[in-house]
Amino acid sequence: MVSTLFPLVRDHYWLKHPKIIEEIDFKAHTYLSKYERVDDYLSDEIIQKHLDHKLIIATSIPQDAPFFVFDYNGDDAARFLHKAAKILRQNSLDQFQPYESKTAAHLHLYVYCGHISAPKREELGKIISTMLEEKLPKQWRIFPNSGLPDAYNILNLPYQTFKG
Repeated sequence: MVSTLFPLVRDHYWLKHPKIIEEIDFKAHTYLSKYERVDDYLSDEIIQKHLDHKLIIATSIPQDAPFFVFDYNGDDAARFLHKAAKILRQNSLDQFQPYESKTAAHLHLYVYCGHISAPKREELGKIISTMLEEKLPKQWRIFPNSGLPDAYNILNLPYQTFKG
């Protein structure tokens, strides 16, 4: 499960449905969501159902989180991780953890950046992303993202540590 450096929001969770259940209007865009917010405690039992592939559960990434996450869904997760780790270390971001998600090519890279303001954290993520784009085709998104509604600042819980 996720390292304690990257605390899970446990006062609610998001349950994925097989079809679209909500349209969200946000900043002149319409987002279609398959996730339903459940305002109950995210228990270890629910997490285990996710790990057993009986449910798909996502968690919110709060705007004041001491971390950001690269959501990579590309062609070569191991190569992405190698390049990202190099760039992160060059920028004194030594505390990060990769996790496997939906598929073998899907990777969540949690990056601890400490308690900095949300705009500074978002800017730091964009700087690292730009540096990565010089080396790789862009096949990732960064969370949290102030340009998205709260219902889109969520990530599926990871399944296990990435062993790439």
